[in-house]
Amino acid sequence: MWIHFPLYPDSQEISNAGRHLSAAEFHSMLQNTGKCLEKSPGSDNKMILLDARNLYETRIGKFDLPAVKTLDPEIRQYSDLPTWIDENSEQLRGNNILMYCTGGIRCEMASAYIKSKGAGFENVFQLYGGIQRYLEQFPDGGFFRGKNFVFDHRVSVGSSDANILGTCLLCGASHDDYTSRSRCSHCRMLVLICDCCRERSSVYTCELCQGSEKPISISLVDDTSEKISHTVVHEVKLNLDEALHSPLLSWRKEQDSTAKKTSRKLRILCLHGFRQNASSFKGRTASLSKKLKNITEFVFVDAPHELPFIYQPPVANQPPECPSFKMSNQKFAWLVAPDHAKETDNEWKMANIPFDPLQYQQQTEGSEKSFNYLKTLFSQAGPFDGILGFSQGAAMAALVCANQGILKGEIDFRFVILCSGFAVNMGDYAEGSITCPSLHIFGSKEGKDRQIDCEASKHLASLFDNSNSTIIEHDLGHIIPTRSPYIDDIKDFLQRFL
Repeated sequence: MWIHFPLYPDSQEISNAGRHLSAAEFHSMLQNTGKCLEKSPGSDNKMILLDARNLYETRIGKFDLPAVKTLDPEIRQYSDLPTWIDENSEQLRGNNILMYCTGGIRCEMASAYIKSKGAGFENVFQLYGGIQRYLEQFPDGGFFRGKNFVFDHRVSVGSSDANILGTCLLCGASHDDYTSRSRCSHCRMLVLICDCCRERSSVYTCELCQGSEKPISISLVDDTSEKISHTVVHEVKLNLDEALHSPLLSWRKEQDSTAKKTSRKLRILCLHGFRQNASSFKGRTASLSKKLKNITEFVFVDAPHELPFIYQPPVANQPPECPSFKMSNQKFAWLVAPDHAKETDNEWKMANIPFDPLQYQQQTEGSEKSFNYLKTLFSQAGPFDGILGFSQGAAMAALVCANQGILKGEIDFRFVILCSGFAVNMGDYAEGSITCPSLHIFGSKEGKDRQIDCEASKHLASLFDNSNSTIIEHDLGHIIPTRSPYIDDIKDFLQRFL
């Protein structure tokens, strides 16, 4: 699964975006337009508001000025907006279009697309900094009613005005809380379900699917945030700060049409090892992905801690070699050493000393940042059925399992797969105390895993309830085996959750 930018038709230049309005200018324009229309109801002021967000966002909060016409596209995901613009261009032509979104970036793309349509589409304005900036300027809410949907663990942020705009999908009661992450059973869009209705049912059909003759089944989860992320080919580095504010990230499932028509695949979040990244780990698990393609969908992400650009010193009597271009991609970690340097430059340097094969034992810091980062990932791209961790990624996944009770509602999953794992900061946990269903894969003594000692992996496995865990020992080193009988055992474990 790739993280990538959804492209607008013809990929419009952001430099042609609509004119930015500060929160104060935006407020003033709404206020003055409203007063003019109140004094002269029949006048043709041609000012309209355009909400560039998804339907589930607009359901809990929006700008509301009775005298000003507001257009809500009611789209499932941001990538549907250009189609809506095409189909409703006559409503926009000749008007002063006042656009807004959560943090401003979606308007950059959408306003440029509107302006590209030429004559009659020149007057496009956008709220700079989005609703977030507006609420900072007008903490009482100003002309914004309800709550602002945000893409982090908070889910929504309100003003001092406590009025609830949203309603429960099933019973119609006032409700604006998405923390349950309830989703439409067909298209997976977030839906508002109150506590009482959620206790009675777990299957929901959103209003868009209800209005369709045949509810669609899509493979796109478009919980986007509001800041453009850095891209490397099709892979995107997603750090916590970027994850909280970027609308151009979409999370596409790589499912074939047959699987869509039958049963849903298991969605598994994959955590790479130390000094790796999402792209390299995706390559290393290509064989595993291929052999499990009918039952799983792997989602690969970069860890939040950036590592310096250093490489292994050369072997004795050999000249040093600088890394090739292929090695120039940034590397990341879930856990770092206490003396980890936060600032890194973009030039490769040779390490002062050879890499210590036991360095993983000193990488114990940074878990809090990784926990918050994973909360954001689950909020944006969830739900996930399981977590697969490799090496240090397994250590991080084990920490998540150990804290599953505390993290309930923020990081929810059904099983974990720990490959070449080891325990970090888990000295207080007794044998068998972690109840999460688990699959442990690691090399035996004869397996010659030069990175992680098999005894460390065995110790980690011992912390999980043995009545709910499976152990696969292999003789193939620091890898995830994909040949028989190992792949058959992995499939047997996963079949339990289909």
